[in-house]
Parts: sequence; C-alpha cells; structure tokens
Amino acid sequence: MGLLARRDHARRELETKLRQKVGEHPALNTVMAWCEEHGFIDDRRFAGFFVRSRIERGQGALRIRQELQLKGVDNELIAQALEAAEVDWFALAREVRARRFRQYPGKDQKEKARQLRFLQQRGFDAEQSFAALECSPEDEL
Repeated sequence: MGLLARRDHARRELETKLRQKVGEHPALNTVMAWCEEHGFIDDRRFAGFFVRSRIERGQGALRIRQELQLKGVDNELIAQALEAAEVDWFALAREVRARRFRQYPGKDQKEKARQLRFLQQRGFDAEQSFAALECSPEDEL
C-alpha cells in the first residue's frame, strides 16, 4: 500500500516492484487481484495520468508510448490515452523547441541538426520535428 500511496502504478510495474521486495510469494497474485478489484490499480487511469503529465513536461507521443510500454501498459490502452489527450503535437513541438532554443536554426545546418536531435529525443516524430524547425519567430506570436 505504501507504493500505491505515493503515486499510481501500472499493474505490471507494481507487480515487478513487489516481486523485488518479497520474491515469489504465493499470495502475490491474490494481492494483485484484490488491488485491481478494489480500484487501487487501473491501467486505463494510470495511462491517462501518465500521458497528461508527460505532455506537460513537453514530451512527444513516441516517447510517451515507449515509456508506457516499458511499464507494461497494453498498446490499446496507450492508444486510447494518447487520443483522449487531444493535443496538437505539432504545436507542442514548436513550443518545446522555442522554450529550449532562443535562436531559430535558419540556414545553419549544425544548429538545425542539434535542435532536430533534441526534438526527436523528446519523442516527436520526424514530421513534427521538421515542422517545428521550419516555423519563424512570427509564427510563435
């Protein structure tokens, strides 16, 4: 219960943490089922909160999807959570690029490559990243 009191967890993520603490305890499956039954674990709710928190941090859909997959959330639930967020990924990529970099890359290929790598590490796809680099300072206003 201490783990759940701190933050929401995906089922597989919590199960992994508990296995590390108690090993292969025979009651582990029963405890996990009880937690799910009483609403302490809900992968759908977890995915929704996770997506919103990562969007606020300025992360793109690719990175969010990958992190949720690592936590054991079903791909269908991930897709639903990303769609429910109703975010303009192109606008978010522009905003994240503008916050991080004061200068626009213009024709400087080295700076453009640096900003492109940054956006792709944040989880934006190539189309979103290139669109964020093509906007001018007037587009931000």
